[in-house]
Amino acid sequence: MIAVADDDDDDFDVFVVTIVTMLVFWAAHVFATAVANHGMRGGRIIGIGQAFREGVHHSKGLLYASVVPLVFLVLGATGVLDEDTAYFVALIVGMVVLGVLGWMAFADRGSPWPVRLLGGVGTALFGLVIIVFKAVLH
Repeated sequence: MIAVADDDDDDFDVFVVTIVTMLVFWAAHVFATAVANHGMRGGRIIGIGQAFREGVHHSKGLLYASVVPLVFLVLGATGVLDEDTAYFVALIVGMVVLGVLGWMAFADRGSPWPVRLLGGVGTALFGLVIIVFKAVLH
C-alpha cells in the first residue's frame, strides 16, 4: 500500500497518501465482505450489522500489516531516519510482512517447512512485483 514517491515528495507526504489509500482499500474490503455475507446463509439470516462486523473482523489484518512499514515512514518524516532510507526500508519491511503472512498461511494448512518457505518467498515476491508495477505505472 505504500505510495510511490516522486522526487519532490517527502516521507510525510508518502505517509499521508499511504494511510488514506490503505483506509480506502480496507473500507472497500469491509464493504465487499459485508455485502457477500449479508442475506440467507446456512438456513439463517445474516443481518447487515452482523455482516459488517464480520467484514471488520475479517479485514483487520490489512490494518495490522500496514503498521510496521508506516512506522518507518514516520521515522523518515520526523528526521530519525534519512527519508530515502526510511522509504526503502518501509517497502522492504512490507515485503517481509507479506512473506511472513505467506509462511503462516501455509503453516495453517499443515504444509511442511519447504512448502511454507516457498509460500513465504512467493508472497514476498508478489509484493516486489507490485512495487515494480507501481513504480513503472507512476
